[in-house]
Formats: sequence, C-alpha cells, structure tokens
Amino acid sequence: MKVYHKFRYWIVLVLLTCWSCEDYLEKTPEADLTETDVFKSFFNFQGYVETMYDYIVNVGKNYRAYGDFNWSDDMIPTRKLYFHEGDYARIVANEVSVMWSNYANQSDAFPDIARSAYWQSGWFGIRAANTCLNHLNDLVEATDEQKKLIEGQAYFFRGYFHWEIMKAWGNIPYIDKVLAPSSEMSVPQLGIYVTAEKIIADFQKAADLLPEDWDLTETGKVTLGKNIGRITKGIALANMAEALLWCGSPLFNGVETGNYTYNKDYCRRAADVSNQIIQMEDRGIYALQPWEKYKNIFVTKTGGTTPVTKEYLFSSPQRNTMTNYIVTFAFSHITGKDAVYSSPTQNYVDLFEMANGLPINDPESDYNENDPWVNRDPRFRYNILLDGDRQVVNLTDDRAFVQLYIGGRERKVSCSVTGYGWKKYWDETMNRFDNGHTRLIFDVPRIRYSEIYLIYAEAANEAYGPFGKAPGAAITAVDAINKIRARAGMPDVHTKFLGSTEAFRPRIWNERAVELAFEGERWYDLRRWHVAHLPEHTELYELQFDKEHTYFRRVLSREIVFTERHYFMPFPVQQANLYREWKQNPGW
Repeated sequence: MKVYHKFRYWIVLVLLTCWSCEDYLEKTPEADLTETDVFKSFFNFQGYVETMYDYIVNVGKNYRAYGDFNWSDDMIPTRKLYFHEGDYARIVANEVSVMWSNYANQSDAFPDIARSAYWQSGWFGIRAANTCLNHLNDLVEATDEQKKLIEGQAYFFRGYFHWEIMKAWGNIPYIDKVLAPSSEMSVPQLGIYVTAEKIIADFQKAADLLPEDWDLTETGKVTLGKNIGRITKGIALANMAEALLWCGSPLFNGVETGNYTYNKDYCRRAADVSNQIIQMEDRGIYALQPWEKYKNIFVTKTGGTTPVTKEYLFSSPQRNTMTNYIVTFAFSHITGKDAVYSSPTQNYVDLFEMANGLPINDPESDYNENDPWVNRDPRFRYNILLDGDRQVVNLTDDRAFVQLYIGGRERKVSCSVTGYGWKKYWDETMNRFDNGHTRLIFDVPRIRYSEIYLIYAEAANEAYGPFGKAPGAAITAVDAINKIRARAGMPDVHTKFLGSTEAFRPRIWNERAVELAFEGERWYDLRRWHVAHLPEHTELYELQFDKEHTYFRRVLSREIVFTERHYFMPFPVQQANLYREWKQNPGW
C-alpha cells in the first residue's frame, strides 16, 4: 500500500506491508492531505510516524554492503574496503555504503540507498521525529493511550537516529526542533556526554510512554498479532542501555576526561537499565532461543516474513531476501553471480574457545595446531565454513563440497582469501543448483536479547565486579555470561578468569565477539574499547594448508590502517563548513 502525505517540506511514502496486511491508513494513493489532516487523527498521525521505521538502516539490504558491514578484524573482503585502508574521508565524500549515501551514485536499480545509510537516513529521521513532537497538540482525535504511543515513538526515533550517527561520528549537534530552510545554522556541538544525556533522556521518555507489547493495548488490537517490530518499552530501554554502556566505555570516557578507562557511574546506570529488560523475561516478553533453533534468529525458510523469535528485540522492518544478496554468503561458482565475497580472518577464528571452555592459547585447552578445528565451541561450526563442508545439497561430485585449501576451487582472490567461509545467515540450499535462495529470508539484528545479557555483564563487571549485581538484579555479571554460554552447550567461564574485574574483562569481550559474530558489531566494539589501533586488531591473518591437511600456517594477509583519528568518522566537508560552530573531528 502506498499513501502519500503532501505538505510543505515532506513527501512521505508509507510502506509497512512487510509487517502487516492490515495498515492503519486505508486511503487511496490520490488522497491529498493537508498538514492539519495528517496530525489531527491517530490513524493518519501513526501513518506519518511509520515513515521513520523505514529509515532504520538495514545493513544486509544496502546493495554495496555485501558482507562488508563487518569492517574490522573479523573479515577480509574480495572487493576494496575503504575501512581497511583507513580512507574514511572517501567514504563520506563519494562512496555508497551503510555509513554514507552519495546521492549522485543512485540509480533506478538501487532505490533504497538513501534509506540504507546512517548519515542520511539519520538526519531524515530526526527531522521527522521533531515534526511529530511539534504537532502533538494537533492530535485531537485520539485516546490517551494513542497519544502516548505517538509521543513515545517520536521520542524514541529522535534519540535513536541521533545515536546511530553519534556512534560513528562522535560529537554531533543535537537537533530538537524542526529547522526551516531559512533557519540560521548555528546549532553547537555540546560535547559527547552532554549530547548523549539528551539522547538517553529521549529513550527514557519513550520507555515511560510505550507498552511492553503492542498486542496488549487497545490500539494494538487493530493489528493484533502483526505488531512485531513496532517500538516498545523494551526497545527503548535496550538502546538506552547501549548508549549508557558506550558512555561508560573507554572511548567516550577518554574523549571527555582524557582517561581511556571505564566510567563506573555510567556502567552502574547501564547495568540497571539492562537489568530492567532482563526482568521482562519473567513476564514472557523476551527469552533466549534454544540452541537447536538458534538459526531461526537469523534465517527463515517460510518465505515472506522476517525471522522473529523471543530473542528478537530490535531490527529493521525491511526484509532481506537471499535472492538479491546471495553473493554475500556463497561462492560465485555455485551462485552464478559476480565474484564478491568476504572471508573470516584467522584472528576471528582464534576467538572461538575449545569445547572445554578454555581459549586456544591456554596451556590446558588441549588445542592442537595440527588439527585446529576439532572440539571447538559449537558456535564455531555454526558461523565458520570449513574446507570440505557441503555447500550444495543436490550434487554428489566435488562441486558439492567447498575447497578452501591452497590451490582449491574457492581459495583464490575472487573467493576466500583466508581459508574460511562464513555461514551465519547462509543455508546450503542457497545456490543455483538447489534454488533454496528463492524462499529464504534473513535478518541482521540491530539488538537481540542475548546482547542485553552481554551489556549487563560488561557493565556490572566494571561497576560491581564479576560476582556483583545491579540493585534489585537476580544475576551477577558471571551469571549473565554463563547463560549465553549454556545455551550454546559451553561450560561456565573457568574460575581462573574470575579473580577480578580486570581478569574477567577479556572473557566478556571474547564472549561478545563469539556470540555476535558477523552481526556488524566488531568495528564498534573495538573502537568503544579503544583497542582498534593495536596490532592484534590491525594485522589480519589467513590460514594456509594443503588438500591433505598435512600442514597449517598462520600467515599475515592484510594490515588495516587505523590510527587515533579513525576512532570517529570525519564529517563531510560541506557539512562541517556550514557554520562556524560545527567543528571537524580531530585529525581530519
């Protein structure tokens, strides 16, 4: 369904058919609505609000993202990746990616680019949210519940779009009013903590106004059972917890204070907010997906719907079909598509522990460098495609099995350059022989429930220690990590790592890397921890081995350019030159 609202500055396309067959708006495409009409009734106002959902960036849908929304030490792509080259200025000048959209490069073939870039979609979304808040008094045909739903969504989106930009660019202006073309451009950058507090306040207002479950509201009964994806209290709190954790992390604290360590006050707040979400599990709102259904978090074979489980918390409403993004996950010779691929690094493979719960570099781990892939964390085999794995169901010759050894069919610059493949969102029927891609839908979550446990664990450890708890919490930092490990069939964290906050911290970081592998989090995490410039994260390794696996050699494959200035993206030159108060990020 397409509904257009036409008024002074906006031409709005309402498109929510991916969530529901019943839409709030049932007007003809020719209907011309005045600004007063749009904001007078709940149903029309909600139609305007729903345009903001379409600005939630879907990293899997952007046509230039491929698998390269993993920009750090986790992947090496076959195509040029300007993140690895440190050429961030190019990214915000004339590239098209999930970070930035260059309108000059758009074409009819890729109409979604503008809505798939954090910078552009973020500012569009902020303007729309402020427009909503500016018109709240015009909403006269609505119940008190409906007014709260409108206001709560608007506050959430204003905070959220600021936050997505801020995570990459740092000290940005905070916009809380609708700027007219004639407005004087002089909005100052207030500082990271001041701006973050305004964002956090928006999330808190949203959480206070929104329900835990739309289906349990009178308004939600109009689309009963089809409200998945609408902004809720839990989604607002989850983004708030993430923002608080960032404020408590070394990067933000270092920028503000010069001390690149954790800020305990912010960590206490992050632990408290994430605990509020964990308590919702007792009310049946969220739950960890059982391991035997783990793939259901990311992929559905039913077709037509985005994967939704109790672990689903927040994601983009735009569907990702395997038909259009098949090259991302499978090698070109089985897809019949162009040779574009990203392969996991040996660095990342090394993060997966042994099945006994010890890291591979621990002398008691039983890791065998001559047989490196046995007895590993079950998430290793879930995420990593290995030499000899089946990649086509309906073939019996050697094409059915991947060849990642030196000289093998898939071991070349147009396929895997590291000796590994990845398969988090992949299915072995997704190829031109089995044609399974025509019925597969996948999702790259923005936040899922397991990440809430990770946020709680990291924040609680820094604020209270490994065995500490947030006030009123039922679990410790260690308990939170062990819940995630237990789901995957892994033993509890070994006691040798639980003697102090500092001893436990690397295991929390490692658990986050393993659990959230290839979900676009690594670049953000290494920056947030202020470790992205260290050699262990800039020197990327591949694994060389022969067909018979008689040797395995860890070989340097690529080096990332990452210096202190790369902790924040540069502002577009034309943007930074708009007015005196807008300052360019350091080093750019």
